[in-house]
Amino acid sequence: MQAIERMPFSNDWMTLVLLLLFGVLFLINIVDSAKFKENIFSLFKISFLEQEIDDNYQFINGFQLLFSFFSVVVLSLVFFDIKVVYFGVNSSIFEGFFKVFLGLLGYFLLKNLVEFVLVYLFFLKRKITYFMISKTNYFFAISVYIFFVLLLKQYAHLNPVFIYYFAGFLLLVSFIIYLINNKNLILNHLFYFILYICALEIAPLLIVFKLMF
Repeated sequence: MQAIERMPFSNDWMTLVLLLLFGVLFLINIVDSAKFKENIFSLFKISFLEQEIDDNYQFINGFQLLFSFFSVVVLSLVFFDIKVVYFGVNSSIFEGFFKVFLGLLGYFLLKNLVEFVLVYLFFLKRKITYFMISKTNYFFAISVYIFFVLLLKQYAHLNPVFIYYFAGFLLLVSFIIYLINNKNLILNHLFYFILYICALEIAPLLIVFKLMF
């Protein structure tokens, strides 16, 4: 489908959302600047993730909630921009973005709830802690990189298509690193890993994507 040419965002709501994201990053940095910087570069620093496990990591904590909120908002901006560019949605209407945000928020809340229940129901926390930590931290790191690209698109008129390729590239790189770092766990439980990816990652996201577009 051919992209619909449109002017860059010039809406007040977009500026407010970007300021909110800046505020979240600032808050995380104030709480623990060292941990914030380590998380940003977690894609390339495996030792940090190992240190997280040694520190009696908890799946639900303030940092993870802020990380998740930031990541979902950034991903919502990307999805909404796709709707604007390729489907002609009015970019000045905040309601359109908010619907995308609610859809993604619902998806991640439900998925994380199911993961949390399965982990504690089958006493799997010790086995897959690294698996869960790396996924959360990679998602946040990617979101931070995409956030700065969104700023360039918004205020330097960067071609929005670049964002989609950049986001796709980061997701591919993180997935490869994810597989490499968890290869032993994945190979030992390959059937369950494939089932997990299909049932809790791909299928629900495709449903959300279909509902939004």
